[in-house]
Parts: sequence; structure tokens; C-alpha cells
Amino acid sequence: MATKRASRLLLAGLALGLLFDVLFNGPMLGVSLFIFAAVLLLGLGLALRWERAAVEPINLWLPAGLLFFAAIGFVRANPLLIFLNICAGLALVILMAVYLAQRSVAQAGLLGLCLAPFQAFFLALGFGGKVAAQAARDELRPAARPARGQIAPLLRGLLLAAPVVIVFAALLASADLVFADLIERVFRLEFLAEVFRWIGHGSVILVVGFLLAGGLAYAARPRELDASDRLAAAELPRFLGVIEASVVIHAVNALFFVFMLIQIPYLFGGQVNVVEGKFTYAEYARRGFGELVFVAVLVLGLTLLLNAVTRRAAGRQTTAFNAAITLLLALTGVLLASAFKRLWLYELAYGFTLMRVLPHVFMVWLGALLMWFGLAVWLRPQRLAIGILIAGLGFVATLNLLNPDAFIVRENVARYAGLSTANAPGIIYRNHGEIDVRYLTTLSEDATPELVAALPQMSDAARQVIEAHLRDQLAEMENDPGWRRWQAFHVARYQAYAALAGR
Repeated sequence: MATKRASRLLLAGLALGLLFDVLFNGPMLGVSLFIFAAVLLLGLGLALRWERAAVEPINLWLPAGLLFFAAIGFVRANPLLIFLNICAGLALVILMAVYLAQRSVAQAGLLGLCLAPFQAFFLALGFGGKVAAQAARDELRPAARPARGQIAPLLRGLLLAAPVVIVFAALLASADLVFADLIERVFRLEFLAEVFRWIGHGSVILVVGFLLAGGLAYAARPRELDASDRLAAAELPRFLGVIEASVVIHAVNALFFVFMLIQIPYLFGGQVNVVEGKFTYAEYARRGFGELVFVAVLVLGLTLLLNAVTRRAAGRQTTAFNAAITLLLALTGVLLASAFKRLWLYELAYGFTLMRVLPHVFMVWLGALLMWFGLAVWLRPQRLAIGILIAGLGFVATLNLLNPDAFIVRENVARYAGLSTANAPGIIYRNHGEIDVRYLTTLSEDATPELVAALPQMSDAARQVIEAHLRDQLAEMENDPGWRRWQAFHVARYQAYAALAGR
């Protein structure tokens, strides 16, 4: 790395650190997420140009994904969604640092994806040290350091100047009240609070800037397989024979098959079980939902492990092994469909909440991941791990597009009014004609326009509770200027305020 490029990288990192402090050190989260992501990508583009590094074209979805999650971060106000969007953005930044200019992220194995956060953080620190040292050598070399013999006279001069300054300061303080007040505040050390505040800002700028400078240098490093890349690309030893692995898979297949044969009415007869009084809705949904989803997750882990450690020759052995895995994934998909239906019946009976919507979306992507595994074991076994990453990002993206808080209000109000599109024949609705308004008042600003629009459809008692909540929300927003700062601009907050003010 040339010294000139090192100085540029260091300045770029410090500029990003300054921007980070301005955007996030105090103000509420809002458009600041998108601004920082966009400027970070600009800095990364400059670093790649300075280091003459080329991006792998297949990895361009990583910066595009970062911009999406950063943009949706100032559209959705649900705290959990904001947290998930930040996590998704951080994951994409980490993957860009490790893979963007090196090789396709799709080639990463499970071990490589797991090591990527540690690899990006510690190597960014190391590259940050290299950048700072090289820039310092270049910038400080021409500067003449003060001669050692000049230090002692400088200290003596300061000692002689101190009493002289004190005498004149005392005389000037007695001559002017404003100056006297300044001197008094200085000696009361009131300025220290402001000094400490600026020290805090400076520390954030330096730490973040140093880390980002190292991250830019690491992301734009020459394309070569260093020790960290070899570790990330390492594979587990294949110590298990194909017969032993097949026995394990077919044993689980047999268990799942027997379970389905015996309990088909229980798994898919849903409403019959509840009508006959065998179970309550809560027992029916909760007893099976969690266990069946956990089974699906365990099957994915078992598939990854056996695929990684099983020795198998090309041809008949590989075909038989893949067929066993495919059957296991198919049976798991049937169990997952049962879990999906259990939760759906529970939601139809008692309404929607965030903790019921999240598992539903999770199960959809878990089912997609099962299908991906089923295809990958036949076509590209080395692509199994990347499916987990895509499914995780897809889960967060789907939640953002669904807008769960607004969805919950619409569906629960429609259910209350008897207009739900999910009002299928034969479904028994518990508490039909009632709505949990207390729960609706706990939702974020994403739900506010829907709550305002739904007021005419509510009973008088429900309307009074919701209107009281909306009045309190409006008063809180009017008395809190923090959300009006430009860094905190947020679409959902402004839409909520517009709906409340209009009401």
C-alpha cells in the first residue's frame, strides 16, 4: 500500500467517523441510516479505486441489499424491525469487507460465514494499524521535531509566565464584571462538562474512523488467498461412511413417516380436534407449533453436518445419499406445513399479534430453505450455506414489506367487524365481536394511520381507549422536538403525525 493511498484511506475513515458521530451520537434513528450507508459505499468505491481493486460482479447484490435495509430503516418504525434492519445491514457490510473484491460470497461455506464477523473485525483493526502507521511515516517524516535542548527553556518560560498572567487576570477581573464572571466559572471548573462532552465526540470519531479506515483497506486488499481466507474456506474432515450416514437419515425418515401415518387427523384435521373438544386452541397451536419448527431447524442442521462429513463416491453412493436427504427434507416440509396450519387456526380464533406474525413469516422462509437444500444436494452441495444467508435476509425483507403493525390493526379490526377475508367456513372464532384495544395501543407509529382510519368501525368503548391513546401520542410528538431533527427524519413518524393532526 503506497503512503499516499494510506493517507487517503485514513482521511476517508476519519471522515466517516465524523459523519457517524453527527448522525448517531444523540439524534434518533431515521434517514441517518440511509445517509451513512450511502456515504460508506461511496468511501468503499473510492478505496477500491485507490487500491485498483475490482469488485466481483456477482457480489453487487451486497451493496444493493445494504441500501435497501438502510432505506427501509427510516420507513418502518417498529423497534424490532429497526433492530433487524440494522443487523441485516451489518451482516452485509461484514460480507462486503470479506468477499466483495475477492470471490463470490456464494462460494462461502458455513464455517466461512460464521467466521466472517470475527475476520472482518480483527483484520480491520490490523489493517487500520497498518494504514495509520504508513500514513504517519509519510506525513511526519518531513516535520522537524523540536530539539531536545529547547524543551527545558520552554518549561521555564511557562513557569515564569504563570504568576505574571495571574496578576494581570486578577486586575482585569476587578475592572470588568463580565471578565470576572468568566474567570470565576473557569475556576469552578464548569467548563469541564463541555470538555468531557467533546472528548466523548472525539473518541467516537477516532475509534469509528480507525476501524472504518482499516475496513476500507481490508475490503480493497489485493486478491489473494491469505491465511484468513484459507481458514474460512476450510472444510470439515469427511470421517463418516455413507452407510452409517444413510442409516441415520433413514432412521429419522422412518420416525417421521410413522408419526405422520398415525397422526394425520391430528396434524391436518385441525378444526375437527377443536370441535370435538379434545384440545383448546391454545393447546392445539402451542403444543405442536414450537416442537415442529424446532424439528425443521434440527433437520437443516443435520443435513448440513452429514453433507459435510460423509464420504461418498460419485455415482450410486451419491445418488442414494441425496435421495435419502431429499426424502428427509420432504417429510420435514410436511411437518412444517402442519405447524403453519396450527398457528393459522390460532390466529383466526384469537386475532393477530407480532409474536404470531413473526413465526408465520419465519416458517415460510424455513420452508423455502428446505426446498433450497433439496435442490442444492443434487446440483450444488457447496451452495447449502449461502441459502441460510439468503433466507435470513429474505425473512427480514418480508417483514418490512408486510409492515406487521399496520397488518395487525387491519386484520384484527376486520375480524372484529366480521369482514376478514380469512373467515373461512367451519372456522370457530373465539371472542368474535371483541378487539384487544390494549394490545393495539402498544404498537409503533407504523400502526397509527390504520388506527385512525379504523376508529369508525369500533365500538364506543374501544374507540374511547384508542382515541385516548392517539391523543397522548399526538401530545408526546408535539412536545418532543427530537423526531423533527433532520438526522431523525422518518417516514412512519411523519405519516403518524399527519394522521393524528388531521384527526
